[in-house]
Amino acid sequence: MIANKNVLITGGAGFIGSHLAERLSTQNRVTIMDDFSTGTRSNLEELPADEVIHGSVTDREAVTDAVERADIVAHLAAMMGVRRTLERPLEVLEVNIDGTRRVLEAAAEADIERVLVASTSEVYGDGPDPPYAEDDETAPKTNYAVAKVADERFTQAFEETYGLEYTIVRYFNVYGPRQDSSSYGYVVPIFVKQALEGKPLIVHGDGSQTRDFTYIDDAIDCTVNALSPAGRNQVFNVGGGSELTIQELAEAVVTELGGRIEHIDHPRPYTVQRRCADVTKARGRLGYDPEYNIEDGIRALRDAPTLSAR
Repeated sequence: MIANKNVLITGGAGFIGSHLAERLSTQNRVTIMDDFSTGTRSNLEELPADEVIHGSVTDREAVTDAVERADIVAHLAAMMGVRRTLERPLEVLEVNIDGTRRVLEAAAEADIERVLVASTSEVYGDGPDPPYAEDDETAPKTNYAVAKVADERFTQAFEETYGLEYTIVRYFNVYGPRQDSSSYGYVVPIFVKQALEGKPLIVHGDGSQTRDFTYIDDAIDCTVNALSPAGRNQVFNVGGGSELTIQELAEAVVTELGGRIEHIDHPRPYTVQRRCADVTKARGRLGYDPEYNIEDGIRALRDAPTLSAR
């Protein structure tokens, strides 16, 4: 793991960002920048961050000032989620494209050592049959995914033009403590919360859709390792490397926590049928070895503090 660096984490009050800050703060000076539109201050209550900046990545002056004091930037700030994509499409594009461009511009001007840019498995869209490898064609279906493809291209262009060293990580359905379990949130914490509250687990359609569910500790292991020299100017899938249907996920939650499953007919918007990561590259280059199966992750989430319910 990197050590004795000044690390700026944009979106550091969010789910993945706060866990990354927690890990890196053990050996580095960590500054968090967040506008708290989706991240929460409660995520930072026990986090030994050296500084927290309340600001947006769309604010050029704030970004420039924060980046100038950093050796490494981990850019995780983004607007995400299906509902936000549908309800606030222009804001999604502004934050996710313009915000990334401002971070890259500031990083190039400050001549920082490395910028890590968070991307998503959604860039693969309805591509060829999974598992998806990093050099597979991208086929984004949503404006969020389109923005992330643009972010990746911008990042690579800044390396080609200015020599800005980068790492891109494509996250596959990461879940764990501090994740949003509201209607804007994600299926694993939603299912766990429904089970703990004695409510039925709502499965859209027949539940045959597959995803690659990745526990947060595994995702952070891969992310931190990607900041090593082996991750220089590379793109990595961050996943568990296996497919699980939504029905199987719901059944696993019921087995561990109790409850019942209820199916509803109408599908979620922008749903792709299958998604799974090929993590061969991360295993080979970074020594990545995900440890959590879905049962381990559900139990860890069950025993975590109260799920977020924004």
